[in-house]
Amino acid sequence: MPELVVSLAIFFSVVLWWLYKKHDNQVSQSRAALLSDCNKVMTINETHYDRAGYAAIKGDFSGSSISLRLEVDNLTARKIPVMWLHIAMPREDQHGGSLDILVRPQINDVYSPSWNWNETVTPLSGWPHHARYMSNGAPPELSKIDADVRTLFADERTKELVVTPETVRLTYLIRQADRGHYLLLRSIEFDQSPIDSDEIAALTHQLRHLVSSLAGGYQNESA
Repeated sequence: MPELVVSLAIFFSVVLWWLYKKHDNQVSQSRAALLSDCNKVMTINETHYDRAGYAAIKGDFSGSSISLRLEVDNLTARKIPVMWLHIAMPREDQHGGSLDILVRPQINDVYSPSWNWNETVTPLSGWPHHARYMSNGAPPELSKIDADVRTLFADERTKELVVTPETVRLTYLIRQADRGHYLLLRSIEFDQSPIDSDEIAALTHQLRHLVSSLAGGYQNESA
């Protein structure tokens, strides 16, 4: 009898280990594929993965260099974890200036550079309320990007716009964890289906429009 108990214990331990590894592999594959549909709207030149298995890609979007990165935010207690999409592209102009617009700022927004920036910027009329406006030195000419800022932040899922002398970056709420799993089990479960490439393309078009506005290309046009 003791030998049977030990054998059963070993058997079930192996089964549980196998089930765990199978689930872990499925999760890793799903995370790696979240940006897989992007090849429909851009040419992907580089793909990297963080330790959790989430992808970061670089490539070309209709002639513009672009990088996309996913980041899971589960640092805030009693808040449903979220997944941020960061979209970045280089600036076309040489005029410099920096600006960070961070809506609903929280101290755990660790991806934001504005916590290390010292200059407060006065927003234009109609720009988001409950936002932090900072620059690292002189900001760019705000009137050039007025329409673009209004368009981007009309979507409540837009979290942050960062402008530096070299690049612009948009941070966007792309997924939220399953509320039931998190509240009952404290398990973080996201929809693991690939992110809609049309949604990414629309955001990238808006960001590229802002880049052109900074350079003066669209400053007299509506967004």
